[in-house]
Amino acid sequence: MAAVVITRACALLFILHTSYGQYQIPDVSIQALRPKGFRVSIPDDPKISLFVFQGNINRAIGRTDVGSISGEVTNAKDGRWSYEDPNLELKVGDVINYYVVVSANRAGFVKDNLSFTVSALEDRNTQPVPTTSTPAECKTTITKVRGGTACSGQVIFEENFDNLRDDVWQIEQYIPVYSTDFPFVSYQRLSDNPTVVVDGGNLRITPKLQQRLPGFTDASIYTGSLNLFSGCTSAAEACMMDAWGANILPPIVSGRITSKAFAFTYGTVHVRAKLPQGDWVYPEILLEPFLKKYGSTHHSSGVVKIASARGNKELSSGVTDYSNKVLFGGPIMDFKCHDNLLANKVSSSYWGDDFHEYSLGWSPDRITLSVDGEEWARVEPAASGLAGRFSQNCDQLPRNLLRAGTKMAPFDDYFYLTLGVAAGSVTEFPDGVHTMGGRPKPWTNPSRKAVLNFWQDMDAWLATWNQPQMLVDYVKVVAL
Repeated sequence: MAAVVITRACALLFILHTSYGQYQIPDVSIQALRPKGFRVSIPDDPKISLFVFQGNINRAIGRTDVGSISGEVTNAKDGRWSYEDPNLELKVGDVINYYVVVSANRAGFVKDNLSFTVSALEDRNTQPVPTTSTPAECKTTITKVRGGTACSGQVIFEENFDNLRDDVWQIEQYIPVYSTDFPFVSYQRLSDNPTVVVDGGNLRITPKLQQRLPGFTDASIYTGSLNLFSGCTSAAEACMMDAWGANILPPIVSGRITSKAFAFTYGTVHVRAKLPQGDWVYPEILLEPFLKKYGSTHHSSGVVKIASARGNKELSSGVTDYSNKVLFGGPIMDFKCHDNLLANKVSSSYWGDDFHEYSLGWSPDRITLSVDGEEWARVEPAASGLAGRFSQNCDQLPRNLLRAGTKMAPFDDYFYLTLGVAAGSVTEFPDGVHTMGGRPKPWTNPSRKAVLNFWQDMDAWLATWNQPQMLVDYVKVVAL
């Protein structure tokens, strides 16, 4: 293969002598490669003597323009006319607008007004697959991407977890002592035996015992210190903690990743995941607010649970089932009335037994939840907005600020994706429930000794942690 960058003068001269004839240019194959690289090709044809590609990333290109990606190929190799730029770095969501020119039978032919959206990065040795060239028409969408643009129906974010991209995902490290939900964990980015890994094409997040990590013992939970200052990722939470009295160190170390490099407003989210199982563990598959413009306490700026199921295989109040057979989710916008807009779906089997695709539809009119393509919950605002769905007893709502937003406020601003596993907390497990063998929940919401009482019951719940990890196959976000 011979590939050189053509000059603007040569490009213009060639294009001015092209014509639309009976010859049909074959379908173009485009590949975004990992960690860097770009490849474009068409299949060989004895009639072809030249193949030219001109493209721009995330901006339009005219039929007489030389693009930021520019290549001229004068020979075929291995049955294809291919141009490759090994140094070009693309990311999921990038749109390449382009045209191609082919010299066939000593005549020039052009195919223009084309586009390709990067939906995934491929291995360099992956064989090219022909891409049907489609017009670069961008249909208007209400979806917004922070720092970018979107077209209706476009995949604006996709992660298949062939690796964990540091430019997209942030592995969190902090102690959530000021979190509204107050989980009994610390989120840590461990170098040895990490809580967050990519393994076999899946994201794997595994909770562990703090007392079993190097430098810690059982006594450390009562009297030790936890210093996460180096690499701490949250200014709003704690980075250091000393145990004293009933305020023990978080006994569980877990993982959490956030897509803070990608935030959006409105769209459809798909997450294929296998949920964790084990007493008092639960998944975090969330949308969280980027700016928190409606407030940072009591979930005032909103959180959406895309999917959750408590890890206990048996969990009941005697009347209501709260076990791993119960899928629940929806928007949260008030701590006192935490469950007001949440919905649930009961299955005959455990949600953590298999992978399922959990989907969220988010628009200016409603939030919908689906699993494996079937809608199971829908939340719509009242005439006065989502806040109108809450009684006056829910007095932690920032009602004046919410009235300044749309009827979907606080869910009308940029949100990012969060994936994690947590344990305990003062919101996820109702008081008065019993797990396997009729054993009562060991703590009370929100008792000062909640974490201590949870940890002191470790012999009972740790025996059930046969599958406490969450596996995520892929995440995809599509513009409306």
